[in-house]
Amino acid sequence: MLSRLRRYLVNRAKDQLAQIVMPVVRREYTVMPRFLYHQPLDYQVSTKPPIFDQVVSYPGERLPLPGARDRMDYHPHNDREYLRTGKYDHDLVISFVNRHCKSDRKPFRLLDFGCSSGRVLRHFDEQHSVNGWELYGVDIQAHPIEWIRRHLPPHFRTYTGSTIPSLPFEDNFFDCIYGISVFTHIKYLWDAWLLELRRVTRPGGVFIQTIHAEPAWEFYFKNRDLDWVQRNHAPEILREPAMNADYFYYGDATVSQVFWKANIAREFWGRYWNVEEITPPPDRYSFQNWMICTK
Repeated sequence: MLSRLRRYLVNRAKDQLAQIVMPVVRREYTVMPRFLYHQPLDYQVSTKPPIFDQVVSYPGERLPLPGARDRMDYHPHNDREYLRTGKYDHDLVISFVNRHCKSDRKPFRLLDFGCSSGRVLRHFDEQHSVNGWELYGVDIQAHPIEWIRRHLPPHFRTYTGSTIPSLPFEDNFFDCIYGISVFTHIKYLWDAWLLELRRVTRPGGVFIQTIHAEPAWEFYFKNRDLDWVQRNHAPEILREPAMNADYFYYGDATVSQVFWKANIAREFWGRYWNVEEITPPPDRYSFQNWMICTK
């Protein structure tokens, strides 16, 4: 009698443990492996179209704005700043294109590498309408890509990408590839990504990315008491007022932060690209340096 009761209790405990542990294991390693793939619309077996916030109409804007939850933390409750920051970064990209891009083939093709829900990419609509630019965007988050697919015109050719360094484009396809706060998070395979992005860039094309360098480290140290800084950064960054190594990688595939000293970034990236300049953080909205390279 006691042995049967013991077996019953052991088996029941195993079942209860399995009910707790197995969904976690399945979610972590089966639905989305830690080091591959993308962030899907959901983690369910059956997926239906997502429910987005109501789009926002802003005076003078032809294109709709995402609702608060669909802006992926970019000024969710301030329409004016959402537009201003996107336009500011657009203007910076245009200035670098005008200064360094030597590709004059048509059509001019542009890729926003890490486009989110189009905060910056939307502002290239004029270049498309007036000059015939082809506009592409990619992000590993399926939700904002689906928002663009549902709410922006079809000439915004966006798709959900992957953390694997592979792009579905032929060689020498793009004239300009830019990314804002993307290589700040690519801890794994950043060198393979540089080579893959170079492959799809035309000779004479320009490659524009922001990075964490010394100013970013100093910014985080000065703001170390903020909750979002403490959640996302290593204790070492919160202790040291300045970078104490040539580079520093922190985190895993889900939350990672990457820092290079500017001269090290030039040396490392210079193996794959012609590094034209590394600019200090712009006067507004950012603490990241900009890397401008050509092929």
